Amino acid sequence: MLFVIGIAFAMTFVFNRLAITNGVPLIPYVGWQAFGGALILLIVCAVKGEFPQISPRSLRLYFLTGLFNICIPVLILSLVAPKVPSGILSLGLMLIPLMIYALALALGMDQFRWVRLIGILAGLAGVLFVVLPQASLPSREMVGWVLVGLVAPLCYALGAILMAWFQTPAPKSLLLACGLLSASAVMVLIAMTVTGSWWFFEGRFAIGHWAVIGAMANQAAIFVLMFEIIQRAGPVFFSTSNYIATLLGVALGMLFFGDTYSWWIWAAMVLMFIGLFCVNVIGIYKPRAIV
Repeated sequence: MLFVIGIAFAMTFVFNRLAITNGVPLIPYVGWQAFGGALILLIVCAVKGEFPQISPRSLRLYFLTGLFNICIPVLILSLVAPKVPSGILSLGLMLIPLMIYALALALGMDQFRWVRLIGILAGLAGVLFVVLPQASLPSREMVGWVLVGLVAPLCYALGAILMAWFQTPAPKSLLLACGLLSASAVMVLIAMTVTGSWWFFEGRFAIGHWAVIGAMANQAAIFVLMFEIIQRAGPVFFSTSNYIATLLGVALGMLFFGDTYSWWIWAAMVLMFIGLFCVNVIGIYKPRAIV
């Protein structure tokens, strides 16, 4: 499961780039991912004869985690996808555990540890290796887009913190993932209505359309696996999927799009790996839940 979710995370960047660069509108692309993923999981739920709980507490969890795990980060990553090599964007995945620890520390959910501070500083140094040197990126115009792209891992970290704060309304991964994706679909549908941005697979069926379909199944798999791995083996084990996803993200960018990277990027990757290791070496916090 760990390797499968690592592959799925890496494929997210490939699907985003293929869809947006082949004419799929931004907001509908995010909406179809949420709607399609929710539909897939609802069909599975119907076959199994069980559905997500609908209560004020569960709806609060679904909408808040859906906002920070789907709506905002996928919108940002899709926006940035045509501007920055996918391998560079995938480096942001390694910052998620570092950001989670920083947020948990700020909120009093974990204790200060020097080794984790070293990890955060190493991750920050990795980011600086990407955005500061003149030769790190193919174009200096990408710097701003890279910084925008870093909002996505921050959102994922906030989503993880919210999951830790709120008690889960159901123990089954399928039901949690279905509720999260369904709530995300509702929020993006509202955004599409307000902006008048609609898209129903118009035009000749081509690579962009296939990328949308792939992204639907990918999102469904990611969240079922995410909840399942955390329940079975804990967040520390789950966070190691970032190693797999980053390496695959870089490799897939080179394979599919012919991306090349400067030695600054490779050095940044090494620093982020060190940071991720330092944050995980002791174990992730055990947060309290809000009743």
